[in-house]
Amino acid sequence: MFRAKIRDKEMPMGGLGIRRIHAAVDRIIHDRFYSGRAMASGPDRSGLAIDDLASVPALCVVAHPDDEIIGTGLLLTRLPAATIAIVTDGAPRDGRAAAHAAGFASDRDYRQARENEAVAALALTGNPSLSLIHFVVPDQKAIFNAASVTLRLMDVIRRGHFRYVITHSYEGGHPDHDAAALAVHAACLLLQANAFAAPIIVEMTSYHLLNGKMAYGRFLPHDKAGPVKTFLLDTREQALKRRMFACHQSQDRILENFPVDAERFRAAPPYDFLAAPHAGQLAYESYLWKIDGAAWRRAATRALNRLGLLKGR
Repeated sequence: MFRAKIRDKEMPMGGLGIRRIHAAVDRIIHDRFYSGRAMASGPDRSGLAIDDLASVPALCVVAHPDDEIIGTGLLLTRLPAATIAIVTDGAPRDGRAAAHAAGFASDRDYRQARENEAVAALALTGNPSLSLIHFVVPDQKAIFNAASVTLRLMDVIRRGHFRYVITHSYEGGHPDHDAAALAVHAACLLLQANAFAAPIIVEMTSYHLLNGKMAYGRFLPHDKAGPVKTFLLDTREQALKRRMFACHQSQDRILENFPVDAERFRAAPPYDFLAAPHAGQLAYESYLWKIDGAAWRRAATRALNRLGLLKGR
């Protein structure tokens, strides 16, 4: 078994009317104060080798309970030590619609089930040197808490001895995936600015739209990303990963889309989180959620400004 979990207090959220007003104000503020601003940049480390990825301690930062199994289930069985930081609780605050759709009576029940599922799946790794941290940000709200998540991650990184931090690509698959990526990149930028040897950022695969179709388990092409390192799963390892997936019963309809024959990683490219990750519609814009790419980038601008990572004007 892995070590005890750490739980933050849940962050409050406003009502639907407040959110709509807030979005309108965001547009006005962004156009008035942030046009022409750019994200600060750091050294490009995408060319660094990650050949020893499976043999050194790592920090894994994911958006939801189950993302760590999707992207790193096999890798977690091999790492000598790892800390998994799960940013959100996986339960949208949408009037219990998501909870009911998953078969739960309340958001609280759904949140608890998702946490229990993560614990059960990680136990199957058989790795006694895993520790788990829950940040407990509401699902679909990570970008609105990105500054505080960044500061938490900086503290986790300072206390750990990680050569790598593994997280999502910035690819427009899910707003929380992109927010986790932003927080990791921002944390490493701020640590480097303070002469701390920040870990190398490594990406795992999730999902995104590619040529109008959903792509699972492979990367959105990026000309500045590092070469892809692939771990092929044998028959026994594939069966183990399916058992890990089966622990996440509330997500079975999503998980059935993901392949279990390989896990892929690459050194992260430097991203401009104020620009869209790719042209055209983003995956999460097709879900009719309360956030689109433009609203996400306005929230990202505000978070980066609070962190002192905007330049220009």
